[in-house]
Amino acid sequence: MRSFRRVRYVLAIALALAVDAAGAGAQEKPRYGGVLTWFDYGDPGRLDVHAESPLVVQQATAGVYSGLLHYDPDDPTKIAGDLAERWTASPDGRTYTFHLRRGVKWHDGQPFSAADVKASFDRVLNPDFKSPKCGAALKPMVASVDALDPSTVQFRLKFAAAPFLGNVASAWCRVAAKHVLDKYGDLNQPEAQIGTGPFRFTRYERGNLIEWEKNKDYFIRGLPYLDGVRQYILVGGPTQLAAAKAGRVMLWDAWPPMKKTQADELARARNDVEIYQASINTLFVLYMNAQRPPFNNPDLRRAVNLAIDRQELVAKVLEGAGVPCALLDPKLVGDFALPLEEVTRLPGCRQPKDADLAEARRLVDKHHPGGLDIEVAVRTVGNYVDRAQLVLAQLRKIGIRGALKSYESAAGYAVFGKGDFTLIAAQDRSMDTPDPESLFSVVYSTNAGSNYGHWSDPKVDDLVERALKESSRDKRRQLYSALQRHIFESAPASVPVAWVEGWFFRDKRLMNYKPALTTYDNNTFMKVWLRE
Repeated sequence: MRSFRRVRYVLAIALALAVDAAGAGAQEKPRYGGVLTWFDYGDPGRLDVHAESPLVVQQATAGVYSGLLHYDPDDPTKIAGDLAERWTASPDGRTYTFHLRRGVKWHDGQPFSAADVKASFDRVLNPDFKSPKCGAALKPMVASVDALDPSTVQFRLKFAAAPFLGNVASAWCRVAAKHVLDKYGDLNQPEAQIGTGPFRFTRYERGNLIEWEKNKDYFIRGLPYLDGVRQYILVGGPTQLAAAKAGRVMLWDAWPPMKKTQADELARARNDVEIYQASINTLFVLYMNAQRPPFNNPDLRRAVNLAIDRQELVAKVLEGAGVPCALLDPKLVGDFALPLEEVTRLPGCRQPKDADLAEARRLVDKHHPGGLDIEVAVRTVGNYVDRAQLVLAQLRKIGIRGALKSYESAAGYAVFGKGDFTLIAAQDRSMDTPDPESLFSVVYSTNAGSNYGHWSDPKVDDLVERALKESSRDKRRQLYSALQRHIFESAPASVPVAWVEGWFFRDKRLMNYKPALTTYDNNTFMKVWLRE
């Protein structure tokens, strides 16, 4: 369920980006040709969109695959058909029937059918298959998927679930070819990137470059306009900013956002770009491993929750561009979020920090009178190392001394997924859909896709399930309020630091680009074109 505030917020950004087009090219006919240049913050390593969670995996394959549904490129606040041309729901909301486009072909020329849809969703719903995005969202609500005939697929739900269509439309729930899955077993390798999307996957140079070329047999006649998309793998803010200033990339629309100082520097270097500030529906999280010492002890988790100064982190490492403390951001989900006035009075978030630091030191001293030494993990992407250094300084105030251990992006995700860490100092988690449910299927429920700390709370799981089953918006809001308050009162292994905001840009030659409700959507570029 999208909040009116969030929709209004995104539409305001889209309107701002459209000002240039309205003034100089609103009546222009879309132009064919050209290559859009973009960047990924790190090397994806593995390319399986069903089995991975890093943004760079989704970016690397975004234009290659199609979904049953997607967020409409013309209005990213709305859900539209993609491979499904229409769908119906039963009166009780527990059966959805999707009628598929006919004549669609995979990039290798094989025909697309309902068997491919069934194979894809059976894969992500398999209890033995770890699918941290699509599977984590759909497993709680979907009972079965059946191919009724080559052009019809039916989903049976365990209960009527308000977020179902939004989750099916997620950029992580793309449809893969059954014959490709049968041949390769997974989607990790470049040769397995055979989709039905507007672009074909043609090149992957590890650590350097990913390229797509136009799919001339795309099922929407006349699209795409672009000849291709080139993604440079650019690690680190200085490298990314240098590429933007030099005109090497045409679009900076995803994580990590620019900081204000970077945006100002870009504005001084180029006058051919539109720079805008936005949220990317992404939460900065600190993770503790609740399954190993010392953070299997709730007192130690509570001490860290009390010690972390969210406001200082936002001010210093995000340059003020973020919403500290909130579990749900009112700007993004409206009244599903607790009022910030309430949140900022809670232990761990209230200012000044004196009382919280005193209680945190007491809890540490109770179990470790001389303090303790821990290893602190961080991926060397974005400004995570800077964030981690400030987190270490804050923890030293309560007697926790951390030694930093850094990882390349994909290696870090592998370590986190296996639970082979003590504390992760900084890890942003982007929401998969604009529904408030996404936070809990991504981070806080026991089977959440990014529950790296393996924290489990039966009351959290119960409230999450009840909110999924609830059709009344007001009752859902009450359940999510109770859920947020319970997590704040507990000793969670995932500390919500801040909702991340920042600055982004598009080259003024880039037409018909519209920001989406999440950082994952509307990046297939199926309707984007380049002005001469």
